Amino acid sequence: MSNRTSADDHLRDLEDGAGCTEIWEKLSEQREPDAAEAADGDAAAEDRPTTEARAADAGE
Repeated sequence: MSNRTSADDHLRDLEDGAGCTEIWEKLSEQREPDAAEAADGDAAAEDRPTTEARAADAGE
C-alpha cells in the first residue's frame, strides 16, 4: 500500500452527488483538528529560539 494520497482523498467519505453544503461541512470538520494541531505546533515553536536569537547568542 502506498503512503501517497490522491488530490481528492479528502473527499473520499462523501457520497456521489454531494452538493456544496455537504462538501463544505466535510472540509470544515477536517479543518478543526488540523487547526488544533497547528496551534499546538505554534506553541512549541514559541519555545524555540529564532535564527536571529541563535546568531546573537553565537556572537555573529
